[in-house]
Amino acid sequence: MAKKQTVSALLLGQLALGSIARAQTAPVTAGRPAYVRLGVGTAHDIYGYYPCTRLSAEFAPMLSRKIGLASRVVGIVGKPSSGLETQLPNQNYRAGYLEQEVVFYPFGNDHRVNVGLGAGGFFGYYRRNSNSYLRGVNGQVTEYELASQKGFHGGGLLSLNVDVALGEKQQWRVGGKATLQNGISGNTRSSTYSLTLGRRL
Repeated sequence: MAKKQTVSALLLGQLALGSIARAQTAPVTAGRPAYVRLGVGTAHDIYGYYPCTRLSAEFAPMLSRKIGLASRVVGIVGKPSSGLETQLPNQNYRAGYLEQEVVFYPFGNDHRVNVGLGAGGFFGYYRRNSNSYLRGVNGQVTEYELASQKGFHGGGLLSLNVDVALGEKQQWRVGGKATLQNGISGNTRSSTYSLTLGRRL
């Protein structure tokens, strides 16, 4: 009886050790993470006359190791910082956009440093408070007439994205984004630059 119990214990031990070994050597299936990102950077008003501040919030799911999506809400605010326009009241720019990109990661998106190339489009609404007539003498405004432009604006975009993972778990990522936009009206071609902070969900 004792011999049978010993044999049974040995068999159970071998089965347990085999299960542990298989668990340790089993391949780990790569997941498809998603990220939320916040960005702050620079852009221009719709006519490219003066720089503005660009703020963004983004949701970016990864479809595969080399392909991801990025859906983004963007706000742009600014006003003239030089020239006679700075002496006028109510000179400013406000815009809100939705952006959608497909991002290709040529080296994969599972590294500590990721490089992505994006392509997509944007659409939104802007309002630019400016002037239709301005006259100055010796650097001082003497006559002016206020005006404003507003409407919808959209087009295509290309982007270069680089980010670096932080810490051992690589849950947070910091990086930079450069975008070239080609609009259907106004300033037909403009560039934006942003610093980003992302977190893996």
